[in-house]
Amino acid sequence: MAVTLAVSAASVVVNAVDAAAESNVRLYVGNWAGYVVQGDFREVSATWVQPEVDCRNPGVLQRVVPWVGLNGAAGLDGSVALPLMQTGVESLCASDAAVYAALPGLQVESMAAGVAYADPHLAGTVMNMGAKLSDALGAAADGLCSIGLFGGFCRPDKQVDGWWETYPDPQVSYDDVVVRAGDTMRSVVSWDGRRYIMTLENRTANWARTTVAASTVPARTAEIVVEGHLDAALPGFEPITFTNISIDGQPLSAYDAQAYGIAATNRLLVPGPVAGASFTIG
Repeated sequence: MAVTLAVSAASVVVNAVDAAAESNVRLYVGNWAGYVVQGDFREVSATWVQPEVDCRNPGVLQRVVPWVGLNGAAGLDGSVALPLMQTGVESLCASDAAVYAALPGLQVESMAAGVAYADPHLAGTVMNMGAKLSDALGAAADGLCSIGLFGGFCRPDKQVDGWWETYPDPQVSYDDVVVRAGDTMRSVVSWDGRRYIMTLENRTANWARTTVAASTVPARTAEIVVEGHLDAALPGFEPITFTNISIDGQPLSAYDAQAYGIAATNRLLVPGPVAGASFTIG
């Protein structure tokens, strides 16, 4: 099952002293947890070990999605940089009850993608509306699942997919490859002035997949993040450490990176401090 969820174009700024006990750090709260860098870029890459995921809330769609990308956040001029070129791995927990509860909200979120270029602020507002609808129906379904009302419809299935996306176009899965917990993954997204090149590599299983998307639109932000569904519960998962992070040949610590966090209904997910070319989320 493919589920497309929009990025958080309109984030709320909070003080991480209150949210994450990290002094003098501003945290942008949305559906990303990790770091975003503003500037003019040609390439971003990172490596991580795919985590084991524990599906806990059977009535709610739950996602853990480590990825690397160019564009998608606000650039130095304050406008959202699009298209977002990204590739990574999605771990999705989805029962039948969760899918049916989420569908109305997901349809609204798909509408947000349709206006992302024309009005990014409106797209963010519509996306948040869809997320809130999904969350409300998911919470109701989760409550009914907890008392055994839906029976087997509440049994979550876990799906792990390598994918790429040129948001606001839909996410596309690599259906011919497999990713397992413990696999060492590497993502690279680059721009040569005429096209974006997105490569996802599984170094454990010894495969790589590359997708090329023509575009002369420059890269104005770079992201190394874990994505979840906005304002919904996160599944349990092992901490994810991004290593070998490189942005135009420089480690993440060479940049003034912005910290992003996910205010999930069951936890606040924030990145740990940058240590050269790595950081940990979990």
